[in-house]
Amino acid sequence: MLSQLSRSAFISMSLCLVAGIPAYSMGGGGELVVVANQEPQSMQAQVTYKEVNGVGLRNVIENLTRIDPETNEVLPMLATSWEQVEPTRWHFTLREGVNFHDGSPMDGEAVAVSINWLWSDENNYSVREMMGPQITAEAVDESTVAVITAAPDPLLPRRIYLGGVTSGKQIIEDPAGHDVHPIGTGPYVFEEWEKGQYWTATANPDWWGNTAEDTYGEIFYDSIRVVWRPEPIVRSAMVESGEAHIAMFLTKEECERFDSSDGIKCIVKGSDTFLQFRLDYHGAHPLLADTRFRQAIFTGIDWEGIRQNLMGLGEPLSGQMLPSVATGFDDEISQYPYDPAGAKAIVDELKASGEEIPSLHISTRLGSTPRNGEMVEAIGAMLAFVGIPNTVAVEEPGIFNPRATTKPNPERAYAWLHVQANSLMDYGATFGAHYSCGGIVSVFCDPDFESRVAVAASLVGQERHEALKALVREGHESYVVAPVGLLQRAYGVPDNFDWSFGIDHRVVAVNMRSD
Repeated sequence: MLSQLSRSAFISMSLCLVAGIPAYSMGGGGELVVVANQEPQSMQAQVTYKEVNGVGLRNVIENLTRIDPETNEVLPMLATSWEQVEPTRWHFTLREGVNFHDGSPMDGEAVAVSINWLWSDENNYSVREMMGPQITAEAVDESTVAVITAAPDPLLPRRIYLGGVTSGKQIIEDPAGHDVHPIGTGPYVFEEWEKGQYWTATANPDWWGNTAEDTYGEIFYDSIRVVWRPEPIVRSAMVESGEAHIAMFLTKEECERFDSSDGIKCIVKGSDTFLQFRLDYHGAHPLLADTRFRQAIFTGIDWEGIRQNLMGLGEPLSGQMLPSVATGFDDEISQYPYDPAGAKAIVDELKASGEEIPSLHISTRLGSTPRNGEMVEAIGAMLAFVGIPNTVAVEEPGIFNPRATTKPNPERAYAWLHVQANSLMDYGATFGAHYSCGGIVSVFCDPDFESRVAVAASLVGQERHEALKALVREGHESYVVAPVGLLQRAYGVPDNFDWSFGIDHRVVAVNMRSD
């Protein structure tokens, strides 16, 4: 019988031969190979706001600011400094002598074009879920861009870190190309995207970071190849066989196996990404607007049991979507209690009053986090036990994403289990994404609540914290979102692999080395 290592190597090498991807030896330089959990949704610059949607894309596309992985401080990147010149106007001084990969200059005009394209209401890219007040930009001069917000936004330098800066020339001359061929300023130049298989990039000899004192890394690998496999065991096997450097999102059990094996190890780190259960609200099936029915759903599910036994690598969240370090955290809120008897009593009472209990469709996206399929199955079984009919599904992005970004209708009764990130650690961003009438993924719409969020988001310091905290409690009592846990992300790598990254888990090659 084959050993575990041999069996894994056989699976991995067989898959590579099918895909036409050669095995790579470890060592200095050469090609860095990353095995992601899913294919990029697109190559748009906006995808860089969330690493899971475009793994490794920040090697090609950079940002005006960056976040220090150790201190979480906002630092210069393509902008060397910034200043709030008016309550709603910030001036960013751009790094001199930087060109996009197409040779066009990274100047005030180009950056303004990129910002306006990325954050526009017309394009309605998903990065807008983290926007706050509407963002627009205009060139001040060649070395300065003004970023204007519709209302004061004290988080702007940190928020602007989420938006990738891409070639203004490409946006003007070939906007369709922006979806499939990223043109940035980064340490690697995009080469090709072979859909269904991989995308590649090569080292940029003209990268500004090669000579700048305030660079954020050093080019070590000659090229990057990102492949994707939805099955965790296959991702693991590719590192075990020496065919890849990084296998993303291992389960707790795989991580333990890696750490007990020779030549490979597991890197585990806390993240800014939480796992949430979101239930349809405004505009959906009428019963979903009934707080009693929502309470039955939220208390009919054993959230702590799911976190401990299925999510595995993660930390508890106290009934809210961010940890205690976040602005607006309320330390008097706790996780929704598991009360199946109480939930069933509510359902029985609703039935007795003549209400027809709708069948709830619960979905999760393929590959988004380990064991998410098992989690929705468990949720479905628990809800069926208290008398709530349901269907569950693990869906491809092409099915999951359109439904998740479509507003409810009166016939719809839908819930998702999905990962969401908030590197700002501020509830102002969370409310913009999940509790606003115009939010890309929001199913909650209360103009009064939204106006109070806007006021809170314009404040700073303790005033901001207290105003957001009151809204956190109100959202909790409305049963809009059930937070499952704050994820730890695990990666399988060779023993000789070093990688420095922050809580946003950016896959950036200039922060990696292998002996």
